[in-house]
Amino acid sequence: LLIVGTHRDLENQYDGETRVDKNEQLLELLIPSLEDHLMYFTKDRSQLIFPLNAKDPSEDDRKITNGICQIIGSIKNSFVLQKKIPLRWLVFHQEIQALSKKKNV
Repeated sequence: LLIVGTHRDLENQYDGETRVDKNEQLLELLIPSLEDHLMYFTKDRSQLIFPLNAKDPSEDDRKITNGICQIIGSIKNSFVLQKKIPLRWLVFHQEIQALSKKKNV
């Protein structure tokens, strides 16, 4: 599981939740059940979110993007879905996304 934040340029426009807060919440939610499947942005495993400015990428953003491509390239051939997922779960996921957009969640 690799999480990419594509609007690093906008992260300071919102009051309240910071990237640090979001990382902490994600770590609480995903560990320990998915710990073996997480890709971390930092070597100390404190950050999951790969922060990018996709609209106007800097040299650092390009380096991060290249790193993401390398990660995906290294695992794409070895990845095997270990659990069968019912197709109805995909529809459920799409419905949840639509509801969250309506409510701005």
